[in-house]
Amino acid sequence: MASVRVDLNPPEPRQDVRTPHWENWHWRGDREATAGFDGVRVTLRPVGSNRLEVLWVKAFLDDGVRLGSDGVRVRCPGGTGGLELLLEGLSPGRHTLATWHNEPRETVPTPFSVWLEGRKVVGPIRPSHRVRHDDDITTVWVEFEAGSDGAVVFTFRPEPGGGGDGGELVLNGFALDVPDPSRQARRPWPARDDEHVAAGPGGTVRLTWVSGAGAVAHHLYFGTNWAEVSAARPGDEPYLGRLTTMAHAVSGLNHFPEYFWRVDEEDATGRITRGEVWRFRVRHRAFPTAEGYGAFARGGRGGRVIKVTNLNDSGPGSLRAAVEAEGPRTVVFDVGGMITLKSPLVVRNPYLTVAGQTAPGKGICIRGYNFGVLGTHDVIIRYIRVRPGNISGETLDGMGLASSDHCIVDHCSISWTLDEAFSSRGARNITLQRTLIAEALNEAGHRKYPPGTRHGYAASIGGLIGSFHHNLLAHCAGRNWSLAGGLNQSGRHTGWLDIRNNVVYNWHHRTTDGGAAKVQFVNNYYKPGPATEWFWILRPQREGVARFGPQDYYVVGNVLEGRVGPDEKWGGVRFWPGEPPESYLHEEPFFDPMVRTHTAYEAFTNVLANVGCNVPVQDETDRRILEEVRTGTARYRGSRTGLPGLPDSQEDVGGWEEYPEVHRPEGWDRDGDGMPDDWERRAGLDPLDPTDAWGDRDGDGYTNLEEYLGWLVGEFPDPDRPGS
Repeated sequence: MASVRVDLNPPEPRQDVRTPHWENWHWRGDREATAGFDGVRVTLRPVGSNRLEVLWVKAFLDDGVRLGSDGVRVRCPGGTGGLELLLEGLSPGRHTLATWHNEPRETVPTPFSVWLEGRKVVGPIRPSHRVRHDDDITTVWVEFEAGSDGAVVFTFRPEPGGGGDGGELVLNGFALDVPDPSRQARRPWPARDDEHVAAGPGGTVRLTWVSGAGAVAHHLYFGTNWAEVSAARPGDEPYLGRLTTMAHAVSGLNHFPEYFWRVDEEDATGRITRGEVWRFRVRHRAFPTAEGYGAFARGGRGGRVIKVTNLNDSGPGSLRAAVEAEGPRTVVFDVGGMITLKSPLVVRNPYLTVAGQTAPGKGICIRGYNFGVLGTHDVIIRYIRVRPGNISGETLDGMGLASSDHCIVDHCSISWTLDEAFSSRGARNITLQRTLIAEALNEAGHRKYPPGTRHGYAASIGGLIGSFHHNLLAHCAGRNWSLAGGLNQSGRHTGWLDIRNNVVYNWHHRTTDGGAAKVQFVNNYYKPGPATEWFWILRPQREGVARFGPQDYYVVGNVLEGRVGPDEKWGGVRFWPGEPPESYLHEEPFFDPMVRTHTAYEAFTNVLANVGCNVPVQDETDRRILEEVRTGTARYRGSRTGLPGLPDSQEDVGGWEEYPEVHRPEGWDRDGDGMPDDWERRAGLDPLDPTDAWGDRDGDGYTNLEEYLGWLVGEFPDPDRPGS
């Protein structure tokens, strides 16, 4: 049999408890548990009258401890009893068993020994205690022979007089036919499967690791082919040599390939312990103007091109079919117009670019339901309008990045939502930029509240780290923004949010409130409108700090037009009563924003000049809203509330304008690579070669297709211009 690694998990089918590249056994506490792995039947059962119990401390998920945060436990009162691991179906001959033992609770771990067919083979062993990295878990490794019946029984027993609280045995996972984990290299950097590694000059990445027990030298292998690196031996091309330090720099790397590496450890006797094969990729900006912590989303780079050819809700050629496809993919539009959704459109599969700027006519507008990203990674969405309205009868958001990682939304327009226009609770490494959020419906029949309740909320934002910059929030009654940092798995405040250079206009009763662990609130421009009754720009809500941990703020350079200037210290902040502001308002920022920052006055002009879905054209709705922001007016009132600028239905502001259905002409892009024939000829490419989409004609790191997408929005010069 091939090697098998099994992580013992709680019954909840959560992704964040699963150890990548391992089998993950979700089971419930019982007298015994049985499962099969690669032809081997594995049974866990207690010795004596006790039960197997689920062990799980989810707080350690905050540190990425997946293997060591959960497992199985068996109570052994008075040092009696134990845990049996029965293996059946093994091939006759020599095998190895590795087991992992970490006590994640505060309980002092109980030392144990390992017995094979009634014979003690290892012990005493003390489990690790509350480790912060899976590579630091105590392991046991045993070599053994399987007989002709293929069955072997291991027993884990508490050591007499070994100490510990309550005599409980813990097992987090096990593996068959693997090298001794304690002797393997561990804790690699770049971390395993990190696809956003920052390379230094010349594409240099410094590989580091922690040596295995007893290692005196390290044999390093590196390449772009997993099979070659896995099979390589000294003298083969991937072999970089025998090292006596635990670091080595590799150069000339770029973001296109995957990189694989392996470290074999050599001890003083010359024995070699083979290492695991690790993988990483180098990061690259999603597009030239991407900023913030979502700026390195990979999107669909290097994958297939999927064309949207109709405005249907679903089926071949629809946006839904393209979004719900799997694998790296870039979605381009051969049709422009209105898409009326019949159900929410949710991005759940990673490596997606939605390039709304490619649509003909007036571009794309989505109504009926929402369009957002949930629980996935590496998604780029640009130049899309989402205006759900109330026609579905549902309480809907507009867009969002909830529980997503390395994603960016750029130049989108969101309006006429019944719930929040945008939400990003539980996200990591995201950016919302140059997006226009407007006219969240106010008294519109929100289903979670009694009739007549007003809502009109712009956005609830979370992220670790979340970047929100150069956006316009206009005509939304509240949550401009709502800081929704939330709690981590330890029940402590989380969320690191960078909010800068945004423009907010004509709120009613709420601007920015809520809370998060770290908030940078810099150079934003708040302009009261005819509906405004609340003249603060930031209200930290600190009622949960004593229970759930600190929430700290860096606030500087903001403007509340007509009331607060950029030089006023903590200007526009409503202090929390009974608490000195110096205890939570700080003089220095907490982290690099990774955003080119303007003054608040510059941001007002800059944002209004370039925000929302303005390619291929800016629609009438956005033009009206921008004009109202500039002039401080509101053309319409809510039909129920009468509040200026705050509609209760999309019909209060005239509803959806016409978005004529427009198709690309036949022969526009004959090879189907997403680039029109004319542009390809101007760029010196072959209009009949679909593979040149993923070439890089000028070596700047952006593919030819990405350059075309960027050219449409002014990020790249004309392809036939000298030097382009």
